[in-house]
Amino acid sequence: MIQSSDKQIRKSNILITWYVFFLASIALTAWLFFYNSHIVNNIEELWTEISQMDTSIAKLQENKSIQVYNLLIENKKVISNLEKKSKINDFIYHIRSLETYGIAFKWFNYNDWVITMQALASFDPNSLASNRVSMFIKNYREDKKSMFNLDFVNTFNWFDAITFGVTLKLK
Repeated sequence: MIQSSDKQIRKSNILITWYVFFLASIALTAWLFFYNSHIVNNIEELWTEISQMDTSIAKLQENKSIQVYNLLIENKKVISNLEKKSKINDFIYHIRSLETYGIAFKWFNYNDWVITMQALASFDPNSLASNRVSMFIKNYREDKKSMFNLDFVNTFNWFDAITFGVTLKLK
């Protein structure tokens, strides 16, 4: 009898366990169903909000002022480079400052962000003209603050004075 009672208790415990498991499964399924519905509603609300924002953005982008602003932002680097490369007054002052080397610049031509000019180092009895020319070329190439890169000197004349061509490319 004791065995039969133990078996019945075990069967009833197993049955209770299965009922609890079954009810827990139903409760979990119901909770997941309602939670999924809640998430779907939130997603739909977010899609509606995104759609409204897209419409607002499209209306804003039709505004001419905003179109111009967007173009300026997109081309900021190009505009900055063009602005830097069109400061003729700064170029003139820079070239005039180069005369401290004792070299005169006869003319200058600015085209396609390159300055070409003719330089003249006057003859002197101590032959310092060649020293001034070589110091100018050396120092200008080493100067980190210079506005331009000095190209190779490809024309050079030395008669009564030293004349040479200078080509400067904007950095």
